[in-house]
Amino acid sequence: MPAMTHRPFLARMLEQRCFFMFLALLALLVTMPFVVDSLLGRALVGLLNLLILLTAVAAVGRSRLSFLVAVALGLPTLAFQLLALASGLRGHLTLSWSFGAAFYAYAIAHLLHYVLRRDEMTADKLYGAVAAYIMIAIFWAYLFGVLQYFHPGAFALYGAPTTMNLADLIFYSFTVLTTAGFGDITPVLIQSRFPTILEAVTGVMYVAILIARLTGVYPVVGPKS
Repeated sequence: MPAMTHRPFLARMLEQRCFFMFLALLALLVTMPFVVDSLLGRALVGLLNLLILLTAVAAVGRSRLSFLVAVALGLPTLAFQLLALASGLRGHLTLSWSFGAAFYAYAIAHLLHYVLRRDEMTADKLYGAVAAYIMIAIFWAYLFGVLQYFHPGAFALYGAPTTMNLADLIFYSFTVLTTAGFGDITPVLIQSRFPTILEAVTGVMYVAILIARLTGVYPVVGPKS
């Protein structure tokens, strides 16, 4: 009898895995500006990243292979992040961001495959589409972080070249992805300008292609005559 009561609850949890991933991403965006400047705050961000990794692995791990690949990319992301907190070395942080970018790219691909699959449209799929959009911005933020490690001074804050932390990178990434373009953070080098163009195109095309694809997969059915 206990097994019969727990299994439906677990099944309901798994059916809402994209919703929980969306909540984890939202928690990261809400809390990061207030905690990123302290060591304890960065540890909290690390815990939120762990939560995102867990929910993302649950969301994309719909087969044994996809689960193993997600874990193989997620564990180094977390491990190098912990090493960066302990040592303060930018090399460890860059490695964490590199694996993080690969993990997010893998998760985004699987999320979009799930969202655009031709079957019943659910609320969880809609949360998956929104989560994928947020993850695209964080993916580019990780790429920009790796880029500035190899090209110091690639970005400027209020006209002064600077090395941006993850919070600044995510803010910049969202301004580019949404084409808001506030202009306080600007790409200075050619190596940072062209990836910025690619992200802006990605943001515009994501919305257009997603709407077009959903319209094609889930056509409007008129009343029967």
